[in-house]
Amino acid sequence: MISSPGRIPLSLHFGYHRAGRMIDNIPKRRVDGGLKAQVRVVYALLLREMLGRFGLSRVGYLWLVAEPVMLALGVSGIHWMMGEGDVHGVPVFLFYGLGYAPFFMFRAILTRNASTIQAAHSLLFHRPIKLMDLCLARTILEATACLPVIFLFVLASVMSAGIWPAEPGLMPLVLVISALFAHGMGMLLAALVVFYEPLERFIHPLTYLMMPFSGAFSMIESLPPAGQEALLWSPLVHVHEAFRDAMWGSRIVSHYDLSYPILWALFLNMLGMAALRAARPHVTLSH
Repeated sequence: MISSPGRIPLSLHFGYHRAGRMIDNIPKRRVDGGLKAQVRVVYALLLREMLGRFGLSRVGYLWLVAEPVMLALGVSGIHWMMGEGDVHGVPVFLFYGLGYAPFFMFRAILTRNASTIQAAHSLLFHRPIKLMDLCLARTILEATACLPVIFLFVLASVMSAGIWPAEPGLMPLVLVISALFAHGMGMLLAALVVFYEPLERFIHPLTYLMMPFSGAFSMIESLPPAGQEALLWSPLVHVHEAFRDAMWGSRIVSHYDLSYPILWALFLNMLGMAALRAARPHVTLSH
C-alpha cells in the first residue's frame, strides 16, 4: 500500500543507514505477488497521479479533457482562418481536430513518461513499486483522458455533418498502437534521462519537431511521390493515416500498413523495459 502524502517515512527523506553510513541508493526490489499485485499497484499509482495533478477539484478533472479539446479547436481554427474549406468533403474543424487529438495523446504519454523518474523516484522505496509501474500509470491516465476528446469530435461529426465512422472497430486499435508506441519511447527516454539529465530539457521541443513528420495534419496522398516515400518511414504517419481511414473511409485515400507501427511499438517497449532495468541501479535520492 502506498503511504499517504502526509505520512512520509523518514527513510524517504534521509535514505537508509548501513553500518553507521548513510547511503542514497534506492535498494533493488523483489518480485512481489505477480500480476494481481501489479494491477493493485498501478491502480493506486493512477489514483495518486490524478490527486497529485488535480486534487479534489472537479474543475481539475474537467480540464484534463478540456485542454486537448481547446488545443484541437485552436489548430482547426488556424486552418479555417487561413481560408481552408472542406478537406475532401470533411469540415475543416473535424478534419484537423480529429488529426490533432491522437497526436496530443501520443505527445502527452511520451512527455509524462519521460519525466517519471525525476517526478516520482521516491516512491521506489515502497517494495511493490517498480519503474515500469510508474510509467504504466501515467500512460493509462493520459490515454484515458484523450478518449472523451475523440468521442466528442466523432459526435460532432455525426451531428453536424452526418458523417459516421467508416470503421469504428479500427479506431480503438489504432489508438492502442499509438499509446504503446509512445509508452515505449517514453520509457526509453526516462531511462536515458537518468544517465544524462539535461536530455529532459530537449524532450518537449522534440515532440513539437515531430509534429510535421507525424502525418497528423497532412495526408500522404497530397504529397509528391518522393515526399510520400520519405514520410512513410515514420510509424506515426501510418497511425494517423489508419485513424483517418477508420473515420472518413472512402472520402479520402489512405496509405498505411499497421504491421509497421506495431513492430516499432513492440521493439520500443522491449528496449524501454531493458533500459529501465539498466537505469534502476543508478536511481538515487539526488534524481
